[in-house]
Amino acid sequence: MLVAVAIFLVIGSAIFSLISISQTRFTAESGFEDTFQSGRTALDQMIRDVHNAGYPPANLFTPATGNATPQLVAMPFAWMPNYPATPCTLASNCTSPTGFDIIVETNVDPQSSSSVEWVRYRLNGTTLERGQATKNLAAGHDPVTDTGAVMTTFVENVMNNPGASTITAIQKVYPTLFPGNVAVPVFTYTIDSGANSDPTNIREVNITLILQAPFADSSTNQKRMVALTGQARRENPRK
Repeated sequence: MLVAVAIFLVIGSAIFSLISISQTRFTAESGFEDTFQSGRTALDQMIRDVHNAGYPPANLFTPATGNATPQLVAMPFAWMPNYPATPCTLASNCTSPTGFDIIVETNVDPQSSSSVEWVRYRLNGTTLERGQATKNLAAGHDPVTDTGAVMTTFVENVMNNPGASTITAIQKVYPTLFPGNVAVPVFTYTIDSGANSDPTNIREVNITLILQAPFADSSTNQKRMVALTGQARRENPRK
């Protein structure tokens, strides 16, 4: 009887150990798949928003209408500081757009509304946020302030801008993920040929999302990572 009990305990322990390992592996794989799919969906949405940036352009209105109702005319991208009076200079004095913050101007739903929206994407720690607000040029309103009040979680576990120590740790497992051991911008920009480096002249937005699974892989004890990239070209004219 004692031998039978001992054998049962050994077999039961082995079975429960296998079940635990399987559950851990399933949790890790599911977390990675969820992270990858949410990142891919987010990337597609950002590309669509950039494609639609600048709609409706000024050339759809008469000069009189455009001057009287500028809030109905979409510049491709909003910026700060000095919006809309003076465009800032990219990679110099812009609060937005930057490598981790962009505001698209577009009519999100032209079938049911004539309003133009500010659509903002901002990396806050490891959370990529999205916010949308109606374009409003009245005193006290600007794209950064109005969208900043409505930012919500869009994608989690975005690792483009970790601290130096985190980059060093990641480089041991993924040596090519952070070239030069520095943060990787979510957004980089291509300017119209021969144009000034200001937001009104952005032609293409290149998007990179570095995503980390929420759970460690059971075989390596490391959190899996993946980099998703996409290129979005502005289709609408800026005038």
